[in-house]
Amino acid sequence: MADRVLVIDDEKLKRVTLKTQLEDDGYEVEIGQNAFVGLEHLKKDRFDVVITDLRMPSMDGLTFLKEIKKLSPATEVIMMTAYGTIESAVAAMKEGAYDYITKPFPYDELSIKIKRLMEHKKGKVEIAELKKKIQSQYRYENLIGHSKVMRDVFEKADAVADSDTTILIQGETGTGKELMANALHYNSHRKTGPFVKLSCAILNRELLESELFGHEKGAFTGAMRRKRGRFELADKGTIFLDEVDDIPLDLQVKLLRVIQERTFERVGGEHPLKMDVRLICATKKDLKRMVADGAFREDLYYRLNVVKVKLPSLRERREDILLLTQHFLEKLSKAKDKSVTHFSPEAQRILLRHEWSGNVRELENVVEHAVTLAKSECVAVADLPDYLHELPALGDLLSRNLRGEGALKFSDAIAEMETRLIFWAMKEAAGNQVKAAELLDIPRTTLRDKLARLNPD
Repeated sequence: MADRVLVIDDEKLKRVTLKTQLEDDGYEVEIGQNAFVGLEHLKKDRFDVVITDLRMPSMDGLTFLKEIKKLSPATEVIMMTAYGTIESAVAAMKEGAYDYITKPFPYDELSIKIKRLMEHKKGKVEIAELKKKIQSQYRYENLIGHSKVMRDVFEKADAVADSDTTILIQGETGTGKELMANALHYNSHRKTGPFVKLSCAILNRELLESELFGHEKGAFTGAMRRKRGRFELADKGTIFLDEVDDIPLDLQVKLLRVIQERTFERVGGEHPLKMDVRLICATKKDLKRMVADGAFREDLYYRLNVVKVKLPSLRERREDILLLTQHFLEKLSKAKDKSVTHFSPEAQRILLRHEWSGNVRELENVVEHAVTLAKSECVAVADLPDYLHELPALGDLLSRNLRGEGALKFSDAIAEMETRLIFWAMKEAAGNQVKAAELLDIPRTTLRDKLARLNPD
């Protein structure tokens, strides 16, 4: 599609001549004798550039420029001006004009300016499309996954990101709660505002109150000057409170009032301060159970739990393990200036059967360990941390805490371990006894006999 040009000049000969010259250069051209005609053209059609005289009757070029930018912000403007009005042309550029040209001028000079302008526009479009693609592809940073459970998480996040609704992110350690908070903020209309973070688990009660709400000079021993709190610093933006379950009960009352009234006082202060803040909280604990146990206020729980985004553990989305592994492999190989490109099949099998109690964070650490030790493009089993080579711990297999047990019958423990190993192998092998026996490194006849004794469904 040819680039489209609109020429506005009250001199008929000038505008007709320019139309002919521009069309000879391959542009689609419309012309008009004044700014009002030009605005009508702009309402009906798209134009890449408007070439307009600065001095015209009824509406001058500067006013016309402002109207163009209101009507079609992407349209660029070149001002034609007499020598004595160069200052006005410079003023027009400050208002958004791309360039100006002084009358009289040879057409070649204008042609060069237009070609540069078109290259400039194409570059802007390409950059905008690239940014859009990057933002779309990586808007959840390391929260990568194609499993059904993760697609559901992304769908919910998309639905609530650009709202001011309070969000509660729940998930085990290492599932990416802070990354989700980042994504929610930077995909919202508050993304140009501050994004303030605070872990509620690392501070005692007094310091936490001061960090949240600030304090006045002399409010307590050591308060040598006024301090602005995190809520104050987050004004017009987002505040992210991690480990919100660690906020003491008496401080929960103050937080509840802040959320309800949208005002707070600094510690030692007397005057309420208004706030415009979007609140995102995160917890690895079940707040509802904490409410039942009297460890968390019920009214605050319902204020925080407006929309819950639950991040699944890596055990709940095993189909994402290799996808995440490859993502971390590419990132860490580049960071360490190494050419490690893939994991061996056996190393992949070890990753897939591990329990990942530390979730995605643990996986990233394992990949970093492997990339650091790898001697070739392929990560071998020997490059993995030693603990991944070991059989699952007894506690994992029995799925129970042995602390406080008076005694444990050894034969029962071994029988349960054997049963779980057999069921694991059969599941991994999709019911194929030959493959399951290979996974357990036992004869198929032995496996068949054990299955017969277990009489599984």
